[in-house]
Amino acid sequence: MELQAEYFHHPYSPYDIQLNFMRSLYTCIEEGKVGIFESPTGDDEPEWMLEFVKKEKTRELTEKRKNLEARLAKARQEEERIKRDFERPDRPRKKQKLDSSATQAEDEGDQFELDDYDSDVEENKKASGSKSDDALGLSASTLALLERFKGPGATQDKLGEGDDEDIKIFYCSRTHSQLSQFANELRRVAFPPSLPLDEPLPGGSADTTGGSKDLVEAVKHLSLGSRKNLCINPKVAALGSATAINERCLELQQTGVSAEHKCPYLPSRENEALVLEFRDHALATVKDIEDIGKVGKKVGICPYYASRSVIKQSEIVTLPYPLLLQRSARDALGLSVKNHVVIIDEAHNLMDAISEINSATVTLKQLQTALSQLTTYAKKYKLRLKGKNRVYITQLIRLIDSIHSQLQLISKTKQEAEGSVFPSDLMAGKGVDQINPHKLSRYLQESKLARKVDGLTEHLQKTETRRPDEKAATPVLFHVQSFLLSLMNPSAEGRLFFVKTPDDIQLRYMLLDPTNHFREIVEDARAVILAGGTMSPMTDYADYLFSYVTGERLGTFSYGHVIPSDNLAARTLSRGILGTEFDFTYKARDSDQMINDLGRTIAALCQVIPDGVVAFFPSYDYLNQVVTKWKKTPTGDKGKTILDLIQSKKPLFYESQEKINSTEQLLQEYSSAVATGSGALLLSVIGGKLSEGINFSDNLGRGVLVVGLPFPNIRSAVWKAKLGHVEQKVYQQSTGTEENRRAKAKAAGRHFYENACMRAVNQSIGRAIRHRNDYASIVMIDRRYDSARIQAKLPAWIKQGLATGDAASSAGRTVQALTEFFRKPRD
Repeated sequence: MELQAEYFHHPYSPYDIQLNFMRSLYTCIEEGKVGIFESPTGDDEPEWMLEFVKKEKTRELTEKRKNLEARLAKARQEEERIKRDFERPDRPRKKQKLDSSATQAEDEGDQFELDDYDSDVEENKKASGSKSDDALGLSASTLALLERFKGPGATQDKLGEGDDEDIKIFYCSRTHSQLSQFANELRRVAFPPSLPLDEPLPGGSADTTGGSKDLVEAVKHLSLGSRKNLCINPKVAALGSATAINERCLELQQTGVSAEHKCPYLPSRENEALVLEFRDHALATVKDIEDIGKVGKKVGICPYYASRSVIKQSEIVTLPYPLLLQRSARDALGLSVKNHVVIIDEAHNLMDAISEINSATVTLKQLQTALSQLTTYAKKYKLRLKGKNRVYITQLIRLIDSIHSQLQLISKTKQEAEGSVFPSDLMAGKGVDQINPHKLSRYLQESKLARKVDGLTEHLQKTETRRPDEKAATPVLFHVQSFLLSLMNPSAEGRLFFVKTPDDIQLRYMLLDPTNHFREIVEDARAVILAGGTMSPMTDYADYLFSYVTGERLGTFSYGHVIPSDNLAARTLSRGILGTEFDFTYKARDSDQMINDLGRTIAALCQVIPDGVVAFFPSYDYLNQVVTKWKKTPTGDKGKTILDLIQSKKPLFYESQEKINSTEQLLQEYSSAVATGSGALLLSVIGGKLSEGINFSDNLGRGVLVVGLPFPNIRSAVWKAKLGHVEQKVYQQSTGTEENRRAKAKAAGRHFYENACMRAVNQSIGRAIRHRNDYASIVMIDRRYDSARIQAKLPAWIKQGLATGDAASSAGRTVQALTEFFRKPRD
């Protein structure tokens, strides 16, 4: 039976495309599949997905739900009262202050001394079946602390334990701002109660026919965030760096820290009532991450730790990429996706995000600083360092010195700006090859050496003056340690690279293949949904991210736009107004004639496209090069330049890589110019600050121009390694003759390379046309866009409206067609 529109409780009347999307999505979740969904409807937050969390409850759950709803209703009433009169609760609370003496010790220097360490004890723990710290990425002591604060035991009775069998939705996106948008949409959805009732729940009357029609049951939603987002201890939050905040937070919880010096906001047996109060308010209404932080401050309890007691009662849990994609983060949160639904929004950059999270970087200067700090520490405590502490610190100094020496050698002898590095080269120093990397890795996590060394360094430098507004940076040894952990536990899918900068040299471990790092989530979850407005080309997901998923379980779905077909004019442009062929390949793009013709052609397009036009270039360097030449190239009309010609059609604005904080100002100036009726031209960069997350709807984006194709530098060491890995993988999995296997491998590498380029192009194209009544033109300027292979990688909604043929790709015909397009009457 086909699911009807009312089943999804969509807040508006959905379009047919949206209905088809919802039906396919629901079926995908019901059947426990992995689905990749592309739908550029402009209806960004899929609030209708949430219907899946409704299940038939048996009558034995009624009493528990009644109690829960009563408590949440009471919390909602309290929030409304506070909102009306802006008064604090009746019970006054004094602000708890953190004693600054927590960082000081009576006996100077003793607090930086290491505890005795016995690696054999750690080996025995591992042999006895305890979780591997290497696998989790967290020390045993850290995990023990996190376990303590997953939720006080007594808090589990009053709200109900919550059932892991109740299917939850874990909704993940790239940033907290995107998750906040989702929360805003979620507030607009009203569901009927999820179980039949014989008597009324708070806020509604009973329905003897088997349900409560008057009751609006709030969705149980929780936003999860990091300590950096949620810390309410002023002195800890002021550290700024996520690493520094994490380490300081854990330091205040260590055994041996007196009660008066511990963080006063941590959940404990003494403040279980506050945890309950936090949980009530967290679930009472839909809250984003900022709201969760405010609840913690109001109640006086740490929202980072108190949130753990809310997870089981939640139906929807929103969280940013790192908290879902890192195994160590999931374990720290006590979060399991087993038999639950995972939805990843804005999933076009998922593979890059997984690789980035599992990569690490260190510079020569950082290694030099770490080496100096460690040596100072070893000298100061040489008489106190005993046993394994002395052994491992000596090993660590040798290892860092070996890596430092190798980087120095590369910087002096190698002429190229970047290249690959073998781990064996980095560990070629005297005695380094005898180091057991797994034991040293465990020591770094267990001993808290980085924290002790940083504490001593800060103590020795405390007499130096600091500006009042200076923030503590991430301690350098923490940074070096994170790199060493990846070096000592390298993934077979990762590689090491060096990159030279004007005053330093960088060493980077990069994960090339995200497959295995996402596999655990896919295999544990009931269903996994990747969703985005623009997911094309989709073959990479099936070929690389989900290569182990059977064809029966994997589905790809691409839907058209909600706009009428005549609201889009999509064209390719292979020749300019002067007849120059547009070939923006790396070898040909410097042609003065072509850049001149490009300027004149853009001016002609701006003449017929009303309001705002956004043009995307392949790189910042090329954008700057083109603008510089436009400023110097005369048109032959009374000394005017090409740039003057363009500006006579529309005011010109362009994105700069140097002005990091200028994006908001640039958009404001562009929007103001469009609002005056003069229109405006905004020059931007594919993959830049304006190519994702910013919508040029309505008058802000009546035209989108894409200049060239942003192919990555195929000569770079990183891309050589990526393509080599893809080709090797396909070659090993292929059958047939040697020649056929090599041909398949080369074809796979070419498609992977083209897909990376077109995924970036498609994101830029998707910035325009954001709702049903919107309309715009899209012009792709390069002869290569006429290739059938490239056009096949465009989103379905672009391909459906794309004019093809030699005549269609000429500048004169394009200008004529766009003139007719914008003359059409619009509602």
